Amino acid sequence: MTTGNYLLKMSGRQRVLHLLMLSAGMVVGLSGTARAQDSDGAAQAATPAQSTPTPPQTGAAQSTAPQSASPADQAGDIVVTGYRQSIEASLEQKRNANAFVDVITAEDVGKFPDKNVADSLQRVPGVIIDRDGGEGSRVSIRGLGSDLVLTELNGNFIASADNGGPSRSFNYVLLPSNLIGSVEVFKSPEARLDEGGVGGIIINHTRRPFDLDPWSGSVSAEGTYSDVTEKFEPNVSGLLSWHNEDKTLGFLVGATYQVRTNRTLSSYANSWHWWTDDKNAQPAVDVNGNVLPNQDAVSYWNSGENAGTTTQDGTHYSGYWAPQSVGETILDQKRKRLGIQATAQMRPTDDLLITANYFRFQLNGNYTSSTIKLPEWGYGNFFTGATLDPSGTIFQSAAFQVPAEGTGCRVEGNLCTMETPAPQDTYTREKTVSNTYDVTGEWTHDRLQVNFTLGKTWAKGGPSFNFYAQAKPRNGSVNGNMYSAWNFTDQSLAMEFSPDVLQNMLNGVAQIDLGSTGSGFTNTKISQRYAQVDVTRHFDSFIDSIQVGAKWRDGNINRKTGRFEWYSDDANTLRFQDTPGGALALPEFFYDHSLGNIAGGFTTNVFPAINIKNYIDYLNDTYNGPVLVPEPQNLYNIGERIWAGYAQLNYKTDTIRGNIGVRIVNTKQTGTSTDILYYENDYCVDGPDGPFDPNKPVGEDGNCLVIPQDQREVRVYSPNSESKTYTDILPSFNIAWNVTPDLLVRGEVSKVISRPGYGDLAGSRSLTFNADPFVYDRAQFGALPGWFGGGGNFDLKPFNAWQYDVGVEWYFHPGSVVGMTLFRKDVHDFIVPLVLDLQQEVAGETVTVQQYSTQANGSSAVSQGVELYAQHTLDFGLGAQVNFTYNDTSTADISLDGEKVGSSPLVNSSKTQVNASIFYEHGPVLLRASYNRRGEVVRGLSSGLNVYDDPYEQVDLNASYDIFKNLQLTASVINLTKSEQRSHLGNDTKDRFISNVYSGRRAYVGLSFKF
Repeated sequence: MTTGNYLLKMSGRQRVLHLLMLSAGMVVGLSGTARAQDSDGAAQAATPAQSTPTPPQTGAAQSTAPQSASPADQAGDIVVTGYRQSIEASLEQKRNANAFVDVITAEDVGKFPDKNVADSLQRVPGVIIDRDGGEGSRVSIRGLGSDLVLTELNGNFIASADNGGPSRSFNYVLLPSNLIGSVEVFKSPEARLDEGGVGGIIINHTRRPFDLDPWSGSVSAEGTYSDVTEKFEPNVSGLLSWHNEDKTLGFLVGATYQVRTNRTLSSYANSWHWWTDDKNAQPAVDVNGNVLPNQDAVSYWNSGENAGTTTQDGTHYSGYWAPQSVGETILDQKRKRLGIQATAQMRPTDDLLITANYFRFQLNGNYTSSTIKLPEWGYGNFFTGATLDPSGTIFQSAAFQVPAEGTGCRVEGNLCTMETPAPQDTYTREKTVSNTYDVTGEWTHDRLQVNFTLGKTWAKGGPSFNFYAQAKPRNGSVNGNMYSAWNFTDQSLAMEFSPDVLQNMLNGVAQIDLGSTGSGFTNTKISQRYAQVDVTRHFDSFIDSIQVGAKWRDGNINRKTGRFEWYSDDANTLRFQDTPGGALALPEFFYDHSLGNIAGGFTTNVFPAINIKNYIDYLNDTYNGPVLVPEPQNLYNIGERIWAGYAQLNYKTDTIRGNIGVRIVNTKQTGTSTDILYYENDYCVDGPDGPFDPNKPVGEDGNCLVIPQDQREVRVYSPNSESKTYTDILPSFNIAWNVTPDLLVRGEVSKVISRPGYGDLAGSRSLTFNADPFVYDRAQFGALPGWFGGGGNFDLKPFNAWQYDVGVEWYFHPGSVVGMTLFRKDVHDFIVPLVLDLQQEVAGETVTVQQYSTQANGSSAVSQGVELYAQHTLDFGLGAQVNFTYNDTSTADISLDGEKVGSSPLVNSSKTQVNASIFYEHGPVLLRASYNRRGEVVRGLSSGLNVYDDPYEQVDLNASYDIFKNLQLTASVINLTKSEQRSHLGNDTKDRFISNVYSGRRAYVGLSFKF
């Protein structure tokens, strides 16, 4: 088949991706005809401009700003500027580094290569990112999760706190890219660098006034448009730098402000179970008929007894996988982002330089989430049929129909109602703030250099208000919806309901589900104080320098929970959910139209939704509230104190350079947390014959009379105090050998660690027991008997690994390279998230906690692979960057409380990753197209199987035009291909659908002025 015919048979999206990869490959291929650089120029470029590494707080970069001229300029060849200059400056820093380092450099002041720092990082070999609202948020390196990557600002930890709990990983949504001058990605450690990144260390460098011209800076204004919001929104930023003529005093201020509406369209299928009449005779199997090896980890519906389902016509299903619930969600996020930098530099003497920094990153958001869901409620009375995958073991669709009047469950005295679709809406006001201030000093005298740092970083985040409500299309025994169905199609979800369901709800056939209406939130504070001293002695010998230093870090993590309530009495004792009229659903509680503009993620014929703001206004006008109810009994206070010391010897000859060192780290972790046990003893007021009498007293809203919460629910708080101390010895060795002026060979051996995530440093559990009377009253809403919940695992061990890297880099032309790196990590005690039925000690009894969510250590595993990369620019301005990463991980046993609970590959690992960028830069014009593809990603264990993210690929376009010398017009399109993020359960098939997320295609246009 000819290439032309092959392209014609592709889809439009496939043709775009194929042509982009082909073009990038051709540019790199043409580099083979390029003239080799002359030996003198090559030798000059191959020799580090600075033989001794810069102070530890600045990493290995020669400068936090791009140089004014590339090596090609110095050789008298071609003067390059803009994007080409930035990638060539980045390549030169990589070349001159002693360790395995990748560098990203801003084109100019306020001009980072991408709109988001994480989006730029994903173009580095071996780096993959998670996205939040289409923006890069978390970063993983070489298949190791974001909590295993240490992100720093100017060489120190930067705190961030999000809704839901503390995390060691940094949320790049907070970080304004216009304040960043360069980013270093260390894939091999040096003793002088902070420990904590098994995956790697990412150091974000901001600009300093002495690095820029006095009274220089930039101002930019930009508008953003998204296909899912259909809104045009602003983004403004600016930076101003000054210093006096003698460079003894300088100041820099920078700020960015952005308004952005994110609209995420997603679908899900959660809590997959094996449904069978007898789990012993018909145990859970994969699509090939193989019995799953660890049956204790499988979630069996109804414990695997009499859990088959029968349709209205008598067809019986047993022995299959099905989700407990499927749903579709529209998440609207109104974000306002503020970033501030203030930096002062002073040189009181010729030998001493002092730099003081303050950074504030703030994200305010109003979030509204609208969900329609189909739980398993309908299998008893309404189930009419299902389709299965080719193996006959996985439900791919299910349909539910209300029986004709006088048949089935629609007979007098037992008039059933179908509670689906169940619209559930959430409104949240949230604020996340990260503050950092530090003072650094650099004192140099003759051959001695002393550096010190004092600083603090702290963050807080979480909702200032949160409320959720759920409705159902029924009123008493009257149905508002007669038909519900779901279907997995093309790794997504399609749902269908009676076309008149929304109008019926507006006509009064609706009620608020009070058992699924309320409030609950978590606010988190993280802080770390730090102090560091580094001493460097330079020599004129094979020993280039010796560095010794020490660092102290004192961190604290605090988490508070609470809720908001509305009360019907003056004493604030009776919640509105516990009153006879609490379930009233007025027409104004709902939107009068089906939610639309569904550009991806799922399909549905109708999307009824609660107008959550109107409903909150009604509660405010009708009841006392909202009243903030803190939960002071729910303690979560973690302390982490770290002492570290290191010694590092840097060596060099004419052709060989590197370093050898050791870092010794002592970590003490203390924690106080609380087990919370919820006993749901009952729900409805009993009928004449007791809790299992169906003749419950009914209130004015048509629902059963609800027992007040403080009479039907018991909460038991049990605090725990834990402490542990451990010491790690972390040797490292790096070597770089200039075999020829153009050819560089690298190698490294080191030991690295990452501590367990902040959310796992306490062993607290949140467990709920559903008693039989409660289940009887709430069975139609999915209530199951027994214990449920999750908890932390204070006994988690630090993730540690020995790692080995060997690389070859051929710098065949100024600003050009072809390279390969072989890497291997022998990892121990890696951490895996689990969801499984588990035996636990609760209140002095051993019970089975169903669908228990926690973390556990794996035994030992290997992650190994290869990175291939190339970069070249042709003389007329056409250039390309291409890289490919292959990562193979072994499978290891997972143990919890000393018992094996399953096996898993390394979580967050991906076998393949491809990046390709092709650009054209000539005169005032820059055009760039970037393609990113990561392969399947391994996630945690659920029901005995790993969750996998499907392969994901995306194309972005960037363009700029210099209207005048310092005025530039910019434009970008992010996610040109309208790609969606999908996931599934198990590696035997993709038919166990987990989720599909679409965050939209986004376009930017703006003006940037440099002065």
